[in-house]
Amino acid sequence: MRETIVADLERKTPWADLPRELLTSIADRLGIIELLSFRGTCKEWRSSTSSSSAQIESSPNCRPWLIFHSDDSQSVLYNCSEKKNYSIDLPELNGSTCLASFQGWLLLFQEGSEGSEGSIFFFSPFSRAKISLPNFPHAEISDHIAAVSAPPTSENCTVCVINRGDKRNLELNLLRRGSKNWSKIDYACPRRRLDAIIVATHHDGIFYFVDNNNRALTYCVSNNEWVTYSIVDEKYRNESTVVRYMPFYLCDGCFRCSKMRNWLKLGDDVSISIRGTSVSILGGEMVLHNEFIEASKLPRSRHLQGIWIQPRFHQIPPNLSWFI
Repeated sequence: MRETIVADLERKTPWADLPRELLTSIADRLGIIELLSFRGTCKEWRSSTSSSSAQIESSPNCRPWLIFHSDDSQSVLYNCSEKKNYSIDLPELNGSTCLASFQGWLLLFQEGSEGSEGSIFFFSPFSRAKISLPNFPHAEISDHIAAVSAPPTSENCTVCVINRGDKRNLELNLLRRGSKNWSKIDYACPRRRLDAIIVATHHDGIFYFVDNNNRALTYCVSNNEWVTYSIVDEKYRNESTVVRYMPFYLCDGCFRCSKMRNWLKLGDDVSISIRGTSVSILGGEMVLHNEFIEASKLPRSRHLQGIWIQPRFHQIPPNLSWFI
């Protein structure tokens, strides 16, 4: 009898034959975990998600997620809002350094071998989409940090990677969408004017770099202009001082202040480095600092790399490349 009922229900509920418009409408409203489950149901449901990207995860005031990885273990995805962990296999992160996290895209660098140039590419962890860039003009990186003006699928995308060439100079490497070669720009800037950069972001044609001493440096792409600033709290500024307001909010110590080490059950012998990102909030944009948390207990057992990310599902055409 049970077999007869089940068979009758299957005849009356052909899930795979639901209207494509209905399936697409449902998929476009799903968060990242639900969308991945939806795509795994059957071939027909998967094909209906060609335009779905879990955009709801980027709605104002949605908290970013964290990806934790090390070269000798599987990655862990952490949903901060629901305090849930998910295991995720991301071999692309092994041996890679994340330079930037932007709207669900990671900008990853892999060292070159025997003095050759390093490889650099955009990677979407949830869809596994990858867009390779021209080789980076360095075989290794150290204090490099990057910012992106737009998603890599946009014709307006410009990638900016900055590092300190020496104690007195900064080196900026710029790549516009479609370009085959990086443009190198040197800028005389001793450490007393800008120390270790912990924030790199872009707004309205200008790249912003903020150090760990509340100093900022901006670079305007259109006129090649550099400007340095001191960041002061509004309530402490001198009324006679001419000020410009940052076009975004800065969030310092997001990982450290939220007691996430305890939630993730990470021991005091674990050191952690965190790559920041930017998120939409009501009334503007918030940029999360990069962080480095030393192990408070020695000897250190391991080091984890963390990446704040908007959990988006980016799909690209098979023939899409960096070169327009």
